[in-house]
Amino acid sequence: MYGDNALKGDGVEFRSARLYVDGTLWEDFVFKAEYDFAGVSVGFKDVYLGMENIPFVGELLVGQMNEPFSLEELISGEYVTFMERSLPTAAFAPGRQTGIRASNAILDKRMTWAIGAFYGDTDDDGDSNFDDVTNADLTMRLTGLPLYADEGKRLLHLGLSYSHQFRDEGETTARYRNRPESHLTDVRLVDTGNIDLDSANLLNPEIAFVWGPFSLQGEYYWTKLDTEEAGDPTFQGAYLFGSWFITGEHRPYLTSRGTFGRVKPINNFFPTATGGLGAWELGLRWSWLDLDDKDVQGGKENNFTFGLNWYWNPNYRLMFNYIYADVKDRGPFTTSDGTMIIVEDGSANIFQMRFQVDF
Repeated sequence: MYGDNALKGDGVEFRSARLYVDGTLWEDFVFKAEYDFAGVSVGFKDVYLGMENIPFVGELLVGQMNEPFSLEELISGEYVTFMERSLPTAAFAPGRQTGIRASNAILDKRMTWAIGAFYGDTDDDGDSNFDDVTNADLTMRLTGLPLYADEGKRLLHLGLSYSHQFRDEGETTARYRNRPESHLTDVRLVDTGNIDLDSANLLNPEIAFVWGPFSLQGEYYWTKLDTEEAGDPTFQGAYLFGSWFITGEHRPYLTSRGTFGRVKPINNFFPTATGGLGAWELGLRWSWLDLDDKDVQGGKENNFTFGLNWYWNPNYRLMFNYIYADVKDRGPFTTSDGTMIIVEDGSANIFQMRFQVDF
């Protein structure tokens, strides 16, 4: 680890504080505008207009939205099993960009497809302007349900995402890094630093399995850079987690999107003699991120996360996470003030909890 006190201490934050408005006009025209007030970098999240029920196309959206890439990234943050998404998801998934996206559910909603073209900001300050620098993504995702029974209580989900990122070497850079699955720290235990690149190819197979109260979910991330500066490195990552609802619920699957949605307890929690217990869920996740290849030594990290979720009702949730992070093979780096830091192998133990309300 770098710095004797790099991850020592405690803290509290509003992880998310969002307001949004969405709806449908004249049956087929949809819109959404969502703003997040949490933290110092407040700003819009999803902001788009679109149409539904277009023949052969389904839904067409224009604006800022998630690129169709990665099951875990596309599950709303309100519904993910753990407090933070896994190491490789946060490092590699493109997230939100401005663009146009078409998507549809076909074969009686046993398959979904989505494809979109997106254009990112070209300035370090996030402001768009007119220039000749390329910063575009072409991203697509395909999912299928070989097994779907008992209204989603038993299912097998398979998916594949791909993104080609067009860039200009010498003009644009990429940087792959992540916090240790805790947003309370700004420390990145693995970090490639800025890499000049001409393009990047991202590939992401995904799988999820639900059998009543038990579920498994996993993804693999493969990222290949085209960059003379760094020798065309390949970065990788993966995660696998299992969860069990002690109280008998199951993870609800959204067939129209190929993702998972809101958990609804069988009996809502009420602190009275006649009240229910709510829903209790145990989760265990392993995640891995490898940012070492060719001329880049960003480090390797393995995390093990234990989670306990208590759903009082569909809108209230109390979450507990314990994370053990193990880091090795990260090369020396220079801070913004020019200080050279020598990085040692090490580990971290993190405990965190969250109270969540959404409606």
